[in-house]
Amino acid sequence: MSDPLHHRNPFVRKGTAAVLKVAKRIARPAGPGELRTSPPVFANSFPKSGTHLLDQIVAATPNSRNYGEFLSSMTSSFQFRRRSPTQLAGAIRASRAGEVVRAHLFYSEEVSQALRDVNAVHFFIYRDPRDVVVSEANYLRDMNRWHRLHRHFARCASFEEAVALSIRGINGPSGGLYYPDVAQRFQDYAGWLACEDCCAVRFEGLTGADRDTLLHEMAGFYAAKCAAPPDVEHLTAGMRSAIAPQNSHTFRSGKSGGWRAVFTPELRDLFANTTGPLLRQLGYEQDDNWVTQKT
Repeated sequence: MSDPLHHRNPFVRKGTAAVLKVAKRIARPAGPGELRTSPPVFANSFPKSGTHLLDQIVAATPNSRNYGEFLSSMTSSFQFRRRSPTQLAGAIRASRAGEVVRAHLFYSEEVSQALRDVNAVHFFIYRDPRDVVVSEANYLRDMNRWHRLHRHFARCASFEEAVALSIRGINGPSGGLYYPDVAQRFQDYAGWLACEDCCAVRFEGLTGADRDTLLHEMAGFYAAKCAAPPDVEHLTAGMRSAIAPQNSHTFRSGKSGGWRAVFTPELRDLFANTTGPLLRQLGYEQDDNWVTQKT
């Protein structure tokens, strides 16, 4: 893999990010004029919803710079504790002109204001939560053995049990773990869907027939933030060319609807009872008939 920030070896990724962050500290802080000419770009995502796909797309923006920054409302996977909006807002305001920042940022007005303060171009990607829990169960059970949640998923006797754990979440001891059920986990991000300063996109849209239309909308959203806007058609073509899912260290299949091959009747019931109207609110279902359908 040519990009060390997406290397399959976590030590290579973290080492590369550390070196790039030194370069960021050396770089001159951006003034308001620079932020208008070359705004920072935030690739924010609900975990396991296409983080690296979005990262590849926004890397095609003009004069982009990646300093290895990954801002998350949860601390490193080994510690996995919540960070305050004030901490995150401070880190956001340190963004450099043209910087591409990957993120898992919960919605809060304080974080949203910090993004406005640096004229950030903010994209948020989300995915069918049923596919999310399947992907997350695989990641936490088999792929990231350094994650604080790994030991909980490793105890699962089957993959179906791991998916059930991803749906239910974990009620940690006081002062401990924050991993609520999948509906609450999404609720932490849901405010971005109604935020005018955020361009929210579905993973399914970027991997399906509507991809070019969405890329054009994303390019237009970026251009509208720039004092000297780039050519939208040219940027759209660059975004399209940048997509290379095989270059993600967590890439498996990239397909939508894979949950159907995994969800047993029991998992369907558990998901429906746990998440309530979430799928309808996000537009993935019109009713609850999917719970009893055979496919």
